[in-house]
Amino acid sequence: MKVKKLILGIYNVNCYIVTLENNSDLESKPNSCFIIDPGADFKSIDAYISGENLHPEFILNTHGHFDHLGAAPEVIRKYRIPFYLHKDDEDIALNPKKNMSSLLGSGALSFDAYSLIDDKILDLLEEHDIYIYEMPGHTPGSIIIKMQNYLFTGDLLFRGAVGRTDLPGGSSKELALSLRKLKKFSPELAVNPGHGAASTLKNEFLNNYYLSDDFLEGGINWF
Repeated sequence: MKVKKLILGIYNVNCYIVTLENNSDLESKPNSCFIIDPGADFKSIDAYISGENLHPEFILNTHGHFDHLGAAPEVIRKYRIPFYLHKDDEDIALNPKKNMSSLLGSGALSFDAYSLIDDKILDLLEEHDIYIYEMPGHTPGSIIIKMQNYLFTGDLLFRGAVGRTDLPGGSSKELALSLRKLKKFSPELAVNPGHGAASTLKNEFLNNYYLSDDFLEGGINWF
């Protein structure tokens, strides 16, 4: 397994390309990979995939905001792969005002194909040791993705900070409840956020105020 972070677009979104297999002994056979949050820079994504001789299997988005999925239509058209999104973010992803593509992008997003995450897709992902956890707050359908020792947190958790809740679909109450869920995860997990530098849950438990007992027990209304 190999994880490559690409920092994309004017909002510096972290797009992750995760290699699922290693066929280094078979140079003619592409390695399988999947893409997390293909932000609005298809050329950079495509260049890395081509340069590494990768074969994308699917796109998996942590949520439906434009800065995290702006390149998804181009990736789908070129590679003919499924795009997985939580059902509670379908309306945001497909609504230019709610996903902010009408404000931040060059026009409304359109998708040739997308699939809402259901039990069948969850089973398929778990065959690759990919586990999905619902973490609403930043958006209603925000998820985090766990694979081996990696935790891809989208815009739920950043190094020293958390996601905002004043965008369409945001809820400070739901975000705080989701942050509480994180306390049950292993502190040894590597945090790979939707923006900014990587961290570990141990570091965030120790240093991120929004994961402190003080905040989680009494500060839900302090946003």
